[in-house]
Amino acid sequence: MKIAIIFGKERRDTIGIYFEQALKALGHEVEHFWPKDAHGIRSGYDFYFRIDDGHYDYLIPERFKPRVYFASDVHLDKPFKKIKDHISKGAYELIFCPMLQEIEILKDVSPAEVIWTGFACDPEVHKRLKLNKSYDIGFVGNDGGIPRKFYLQEIRERYSNSFIGRADHREMSRIYSSSKIGFNLAIRGESLTMRSYEVMACGAMLLMKRLRDNSAENTGFIDRKHLVMFDGPRDLFRLIDYYLKNDKEREEIAENGYQLTIAKHTYVHRLKEMVSIIRDRFNL
Repeated sequence: MKIAIIFGKERRDTIGIYFEQALKALGHEVEHFWPKDAHGIRSGYDFYFRIDDGHYDYLIPERFKPRVYFASDVHLDKPFKKIKDHISKGAYELIFCPMLQEIEILKDVSPAEVIWTGFACDPEVHKRLKLNKSYDIGFVGNDGGIPRKFYLQEIRERYSNSFIGRADHREMSRIYSSSKIGFNLAIRGESLTMRSYEVMACGAMLLMKRLRDNSAENTGFIDRKHLVMFDGPRDLFRLIDYYLKNDKEREEIAENGYQLTIAKHTYVHRLKEMVSIIRDRFNL
């Protein structure tokens, strides 16, 4: 298929780039456009794919259809308000969203069909390396707001032999592959996020805050089999201490999470599913 994909490339680790590469890997002809250039897109594409990137002032011309949107930042208050305004104008014929609880709100404001789809990993970037487990805990990202920054600060103080902080996305594989446990706490506990898949794809045991939706179960991830979920600070540190001492059990969970992630949850898997839905909805 011939696809126009529209998103900003200010960052090299943006989800739009993962989508673009996955579509090309699937054999599609893909041309990238910046949002500010949306009105200069020509006709002749099978569909026009807008990826959420924080730019909400640029719309794909109405004459181009079908227009498809991937709305990812719906868990953040300010972007969500702009996204709702963005899609309420009938700017798209189909919307994908990875946050289950926000989908019903999007359905109320958008005339387009809204479908749930999860995040994923890119095995070319998020890969398991043969390295010694030199870190107790690994977390690549910013501290975020309350409560995540308090969790991270306590982890730093209790487990000094850890990597907690920002890093170039090209360093992610090294950090998580070197970590016994990969930590994640979604900003609002909303869903199985990109970091969750990235940790598991790099071979660390994922330890994350229990989610407020069932996206983990929906995608086949079982607590204590593929990953481990905690329910609060006391539970978190009890589990960290337990799994740091129990190498065999920890590595078995890490292996299960890795195998499931690579087998079913790469961006190639995800985009194959999405393109199949798009073909079906629009008879392409």
